[in-house]
Amino acid sequence: MSNGHPDDLVRDAYETYRAAYPAPLPPWENINDQEQAAWKAAVSVIAGQRKATRADAPPPPSLLIKTADRSSSFNDQFTVGREGNLVIDDDFASGHHARFRVSRGRWYIEDLGSTNGTWLNGRRIHGAQWLRKGDTIQIGRTIMTIEAA
Repeated sequence: MSNGHPDDLVRDAYETYRAAYPAPLPPWENINDQEQAAWKAAVSVIAGQRKATRADAPPPPSLLIKTADRSSSFNDQFTVGREGNLVIDDDFASGHHARFRVSRGRWYIEDLGSTNGTWLNGRRIHGAQWLRKGDTIQIGRTIMTIEAA
């Protein structure tokens, strides 16, 4: 437990949340600076150190995706497929194959009912999956790598 230092209180709050969360979450040391700042802001509000406003919330992180022929950066929800915001020329991809979205400072991918499925790090996904730097996504025969999330 914390020894009274504000950073210890923030870490304890996160680790308590992590222990109660139904899915695995990374330890405090492995979350990015933006996530740590968000936790610090939340704990300071709860501790009564300052009032929070929507302006205090950090902006969502950019998502940088690399395919064989290009890199693309996104700041908001988008779709990928033969149509959509990130168009891939792949006969095995659906028109709107998958959706990328950001929630609470984290990027997620979800399949949109495609015929051939969406694959994350070699496993077919069922439901939204959290993305991390270095993850590989396969849609049809197209391979994409997350360079920043």
